[in-house]
Amino acid sequence: MVNDNTNTTKLQELHAPPKPVVVYGTIFVLLFLPLVLSTPLATEILIWAIFGMGFNLLLGYTGVLSFGHAAYFGLGAYSSGLAFRYLDASLPVGIAAGVLAPMLLACFIGALAIRKRGVYFAMISLAFAQMLYFLALSPLKHITRGEDGLTHIPAMAIFSFSLGKPLPLYYFVLVVTGVMLFVTWRILQSPFGKLLQAFRENEERAKACGYNTTMVKFWSLVISAFYAGLAGSLNTVYLGYVPLTTLFWLTSGTMVMMTILGGKGTFLGPLVGVGVFLFLQNTISLITPRWELFVGAIFVAIILLFPGGIMGTLEEKMMAYRMKRASK
Repeated sequence: MVNDNTNTTKLQELHAPPKPVVVYGTIFVLLFLPLVLSTPLATEILIWAIFGMGFNLLLGYTGVLSFGHAAYFGLGAYSSGLAFRYLDASLPVGIAAGVLAPMLLACFIGALAIRKRGVYFAMISLAFAQMLYFLALSPLKHITRGEDGLTHIPAMAIFSFSLGKPLPLYYFVLVVTGVMLFVTWRILQSPFGKLLQAFRENEERAKACGYNTTMVKFWSLVISAFYAGLAGSLNTVYLGYVPLTTLFWLTSGTMVMMTILGGKGTFLGPLVGVGVFLFLQNTISLITPRWELFVGAIFVAIILLFPGGIMGTLEEKMMAYRMKRASK
């Protein structure tokens, strides 16, 4: 009995959220990322990593699959772009618009479909994303510019630093990414973060303990939409325009792939998955126009080698090693 309790305690320690040094160490490493990769690629990795952190909270920690997260990412991008272009909004106001709109959409979708489970919720989220895509494509073309995307968005600046230049933009996005890494860490440390994981492991047991599992799922969706909207807003600042593809279902599919590749339910999984995917895409596309074929083959190979994703499998190996040492 004593050994069982000891093993349980050690398992809880191994599955606990990372220590603060992991957050600070990650930010420190990212400071030098432009020295390793091109600055635009490094910026794109950080933007998609924010998107991935929010999606991982929903899929990896809550266990809820959404095929329509492009709706929040694209709506955040368009909301900020429209505010910048037509309202001459400042950077904070434009980003606030890009965050608020997806959160309101998530509240609406959550109110309608949050009680649905599994593939049914995934399909409903996909349907809403495609509705927004076709609204931007045709009925609202005079505002969104349809297939051409929303262009002529003015370059932003912060504290007299122009974000139209690659390096200042990268470090601005890095500051935001660092804040979101810390926020994610705090969420996972909080009772709400523990409740998300309890919902993922056994919803019925969490409900039997007196928790409102419907609201847990609802707020996980809204928080995830916050991350996606923020990433969409930063993507607008980064690109200087909003492509229609931000709302397309392939954007949602790409995020699912990135999260699984890095390791869903792991703290650094989204960042690693995004980095590997975008690096492969950027590198191989310079060699051949059929880069999707090669990236897909590499993706399959990585999943076979790392069944739990890159970070997930590495954490499992480390856990097994520590348990083996502890049992001696």
